[in-house]
Amino acid sequence: MEKKLEEIIMKQLASEILSEDEKVCFEEWFKTPSHQRYFRELSKFRSGVMAYSVKDKVDRKKAWNKVRPVRKISRVRQVLKYAAILLLPLGVGLLLLTREQEKVQTVYVEPTVKPGGKLAVLTLSTGKQVELVGGVSAISEQGAEISTLTDNELVYKQVENKMPVNEAYNTITIPRGGEYRLVLADGTTVWLNSDSYIRFPVAFSGDKRQVELRGEAYFEVAKNVEKPFVVKISDYDIRVTGTQFNVRNYSGERVATTLVEGSVQLERGKEVLKMHPGQQALLVDGQLVMKEVNVVDVIGWRDGTFSFKEVRLEDIINELARWYDFDVYYQDTEVKNYHFTAWFRRNASIAEVIEVLEKTKKIKMKLDGKTLIVQKKSIQ
Repeated sequence: MEKKLEEIIMKQLASEILSEDEKVCFEEWFKTPSHQRYFRELSKFRSGVMAYSVKDKVDRKKAWNKVRPVRKISRVRQVLKYAAILLLPLGVGLLLLTREQEKVQTVYVEPTVKPGGKLAVLTLSTGKQVELVGGVSAISEQGAEISTLTDNELVYKQVENKMPVNEAYNTITIPRGGEYRLVLADGTTVWLNSDSYIRFPVAFSGDKRQVELRGEAYFEVAKNVEKPFVVKISDYDIRVTGTQFNVRNYSGERVATTLVEGSVQLERGKEVLKMHPGQQALLVDGQLVMKEVNVVDVIGWRDGTFSFKEVRLEDIINELARWYDFDVYYQDTEVKNYHFTAWFRRNASIAEVIEVLEKTKKIKMKLDGKTLIVQKKSIQ
């Protein structure tokens, strides 16, 4: 039993897919506060391997290879299993606690700043708003049936012979601290990140499939050569027939489109730019600039991770603020331009995130209510 449970814990930490029986087993085990503490200890080991400032004189390439998400799950699990063996007396062994021992009262204080979750608001064509928390009852819209198959996925199914006379539109708004997944009527899947907004037709008609986006989303477009899929953002259109790509269109940031699979075409006035997998298009001073990127880093948010490689601290904090929903105050503005490399899971506590970033010994952070105060660490 303990051996099986250990394997399930390792799979969960390594982001492997659990079977239904394994999910039940893990959730039952995780109900115990002492087991939660054990799991957090393992998460710290996985998350806080390394973070460092650009001023640190280290071999950054080697350092990044230590912290970046490892594609070979067996390697991840091997490292985690080693950590589990070290922590075993604290963890799996806790299953052997007697009932008397488990009666120790624990006072739990709800943290002010918490990781985000599955939050979204659907606005129907009538203007009615529906909070997408814990699923909703089936809804009929003009030309489509809407339902939630899971607690974090809204699905549109186009109804034959019920096409609307005028195209009806819905919107989904993701607040700070939220994320959600949407399946459009054509079968296209859209992952929506925090502080994002998408407007789309409930049923596609005409010669193209068009949506509008603000914020960040990952698209897995259902192939249809006859009806191209178009994403309209603030500065240009993205046209595809069937592919996978990430779009980042936040106010105050450079617009970025990253192609994961297939091909896309960017259209900006008369300018047309074709992309290939592994490329990212950035809008810099009014010009589209192409560069090669590691797509695993860019789309980590979709799979529940934060992945930063030599990124400015201010950009990192902005990203975290959207997810954990906090404000930030810099006591020393120069730290905004410090660069860091770090990796951790999106379900990590804010205390764990702070611990990782403070390992640079270049900055110090503390929470005051929902405000994160950042300052340069003084040299002792």
